[in-house]
Amino acid sequence: MKTAMMQPTFLPWLGYFELIDKADTFIFLDDFQYSVGSFHNRNRLFVNLEQVKYITLPVSKKHFFMTPLNQLPILAELNWKAQFIRTVAYNYHKTPFFEIVWEKLKPVFMEEYRFLAEMNMALIKALCSLLGIEKNFLLSSDIDKSGQRSELVYNILKSVQASCYFSASGSFGYMLEDKIFPCGLPVLFQNHIPKPYKQYHSKEFVPYLSVLDALFNVGPEMTLQLIRGGTEKWLTWEERLIQYEEQRYE
Repeated sequence: MKTAMMQPTFLPWLGYFELIDKADTFIFLDDFQYSVGSFHNRNRLFVNLEQVKYITLPVSKKHFFMTPLNQLPILAELNWKAQFIRTVAYNYHKTPFFEIVWEKLKPVFMEEYRFLAEMNMALIKALCSLLGIEKNFLLSSDIDKSGQRSELVYNILKSVQASCYFSASGSFGYMLEDKIFPCGLPVLFQNHIPKPYKQYHSKEFVPYLSVLDALFNVGPEMTLQLIRGGTEKWLTWEERLIQYEEQRYE
């Protein structure tokens, strides 16, 4: 079983969905710790028409420290949803696919969510449905596991009987340091390079935005092509090690 896993982030970028699309089973690391300043509760979109800024989902600052994502409360009393909807509508209503995409996603936003992971996972699943990506989703909180960092990842993969692990490129550093991998399980590393697409707000392509920007501008079918075309070659452990060593001495 080809497997990938990531912490559930807020309206992720295209590369996140490439990992989901590549695997048979995708595991949401919903009981992993929240990180301040990460993409757990924010992402980048065009705001004020031509400016790229972060749009942030407010969470409880009282629970920042050592709190897993599936226990971190959303501050619903701030009425952030209404502000978010106004911001998105104001900035993207003239894009070619806004009405089609927003009609399907807005009801998901309007649902009541108590915790950050709960909302992020609901949005990611809705986005996958819109893109035509159908996968088996699991929660790390439902998996019997132990350890830290690479050992924890390995034990999760072992628990679900993974036959191959598709990993984000940035994980290689700590995996190498921990000396758990390679462990007989094939690991393929992502190297997603965003492909340009026409953006209503900018003559020059701005990469690494939330998937919403691509969906609004070019629609689900073309966005799926962009997702699948991001990594031209998935690197084996040996190939990623060579790349890592070359980058160290550049």
